[in-house]
Parts: sequence; structure tokens; C-alpha cells
Amino acid sequence: PDQTPRVSSVAMITAADIDPTAMNSPKFRLIAVQCLFAVTTFSAMASQHRGLAGPDAMTLEECGPLGCGYSKFGSFKYLVAIFALYFVFTLLAMSAYLLQKVPPAVTEFGCYTLFNVLMFAAFVMCATECNTTIVDPEYPVCKRATGAKAAVAFSFLTWAATCVSMLFTFKEWRDAGYESMPGIPSNFDYMPGRGNAATTQTFA
Repeated sequence: PDQTPRVSSVAMITAADIDPTAMNSPKFRLIAVQCLFAVTTFSAMASQHRGLAGPDAMTLEECGPLGCGYSKFGSFKYLVAIFALYFVFTLLAMSAYLLQKVPPAVTEFGCYTLFNVLMFAAFVMCATECNTTIVDPEYPVCKRATGAKAAVAFSFLTWAATCVSMLFTFKEWRDAGYESMPGIPSNFDYMPGRGNAATTQTFA
């Protein structure tokens, strides 16, 4: 009997904490676009079960005349994993904005930087793989693989959108005086835009 009011109270608090005006923020809308791009990227690649002319002659022969699926390629599996993970990250980020639990700018910048590197590596590897020829020099791996080609294109768009988020969060971090991550002391001798350690700045 005591559990029912407690659950209702938690539900009411959660609902009250949601700030729908967060959706008007350019940063929130940019994350929503990245979320859409990311889910398109990994779902398009994951749907490519046939049609790939590779990854090598022996494997291609085993796959048959319809070609191989994305799971035969390490780079394509990497792309699916990274963009599925980034899709989850964008959902968590949007939830944080709606619940007014936005992390420090340096934390956001660090996350975007990490994903930026991982996604760019996935794009480069998959674009290279798609243009590789295995049997026929006029027949690249992704010639008949529309899903894989769409995934490569959207992976680039997601990466480009993430670059913009990096710029947003870097500017916020700079405006905050290059504060360190929570739990890490920031008494460095020098930080860009901050002067020396003896300088004290107060932010509203």
C-alpha cells in the first residue's frame, strides 16, 4: 500500500522536471538532427544483407551471385556499432536537456570530440571499402549496395553535424573560463583565455 503513492509522486516529479521549451534551443534541434542521421546510418548499413562485392574473392564466392552482407566486413560492422552507440548518446543528451540536467560544457565537448574521431574513422574506412575492387576493376564493393552507400553518406552528414556541436560546446566552455571536468582540479598554471593561476574570475 505504501508503494503506490511513492511511485505516483516520482512520476509527478519527473513530469514536472520536463522543460518543453528546451526543444526550442538550437543545440537541442541539432542533436535531434544528429539522432535522425545516426539511426539512418546504422539502420541502412544493417539492412545490407546482400549486394556487396567483397570483402575478398573467396568470401564473395561463398556468398553466391547475390553478393555478401555487411557482416562480412569489419569496417561496416564498426560503423553500425559506432552510430548505434551515438544514436543512444543523442537520446540521452536530449533527455538531459528536457530534464534540465545538462552536463558541464567541458563534458559535452569531450564526448563530442571522442565521437567525432570515432565517426570520422568509420566514414573513412567505409568509404575506402566501398570503392575497393575485388574481382572486376570496374566493379567496386558497393556498386549494387544502395544501403551501404546511403550509410556512408549519412555517416558523413552525422560527423559534420557533430562538428557544429563541438563548436557550440567549445564556445560555452571558453565562456565558462575553461573549467575542468567535475572532480578534476583546475589550478593549472596556464589555461587559454584564463591567464595565470593567480587570476581569479567570477562568472554569473
